[in-house]
Amino acid sequence: MGSSVGALQSTIRIAENLQAMRVVVFDLDDTLYPEHHYVQSGFRAVSAFLQDTAVLGQDVFPAMWSLFVEGERGAVFNRVLAARGVTPSQDLIDTLIDVYRSHQPDIALYPDARAVLDYFYGRKTLALLTDGYVQTQTAKISALGIARYFEVVLLTDQLGRGCWKPSPAGFEKIMHTLGGSPAGYVYIADNPLKDFAAPRRLGWQTVRVQRSGGVYSAATAPQEGFEPDLLVEDLYQAGRMLNPDFSGP
Repeated sequence: MGSSVGALQSTIRIAENLQAMRVVVFDLDDTLYPEHHYVQSGFRAVSAFLQDTAVLGQDVFPAMWSLFVEGERGAVFNRVLAARGVTPSQDLIDTLIDVYRSHQPDIALYPDARAVLDYFYGRKTLALLTDGYVQTQTAKISALGIARYFEVVLLTDQLGRGCWKPSPAGFEKIMHTLGGSPAGYVYIADNPLKDFAAPRRLGWQTVRVQRSGGVYSAATAPQEGFEPDLLVEDLYQAGRMLNPDFSGP
C-alpha cells in the first residue's frame, strides 16, 4: 500500500513540475504523426516504382504491408520479389530502399499534435529531436509543415550515426543552443528502448506517449533508467499537464 501511495505521489509531483518546463522537446515518429502511415506511403512508392520500371506487373503494396503487419522489418522487399519470381539482387534492393527513404510522404499530424503545437507555440520554447536518415526525416517534416513551430530542429543523423538515441549528443546540442537549466526541459516521445535514458541522465523530465497501435506501443524499457518519468495516452493529456488552461478535445 505504501509503495502504491508513493508512486502516485511521485506521479503527481512530476505532473505538477511539467507546468514549470521552459523548453518542450518533441520526438517525431509516432509522437506527432502515425509512423505506420509513413511506412504505407513508402511501400506505395516502392510498388509504383516496380510497376513503372516493369520489374513487376502488379501492385504489391498489399503484400508488403501484410508482411510488415506480421512483424517483418528487414526483408520485406526481398520476400515480395522472390515470391513473384524476381531475383532480389543487392543493387535492386538498394534502389528500392532509396526509393522508400527519398519519396515524398503522404502523412499528416495527429489531431492532438496539431492542437498542442498550435497552443504552446509562443507560450513555451518548442524543439524537435528525431532519429532517422536526414533525407527521410527532412521529407517528413516538410510534408507535415511543422518546422515553423520549433526554435530548434535537431536531426541526430546530422551529428553522425553514433549520435542517434540513446546517445546524449542531440539533447546536449539542444541545451547548448537554447541554454538554461536541464531541469527546465522535457522530452515527449514514444519509444522506451531509446528515447528516455539520455535526457533523464541529463536531468530532463521525460514523458512517454503510449498510443494504441503505435509501432513501439508494446515495447518496455530494456533496463533501469530507460523508462520515462511519466506515461500519457495522448498529447491532449500531456498538454493539460504542461498548462491546465489547455483544453484539448
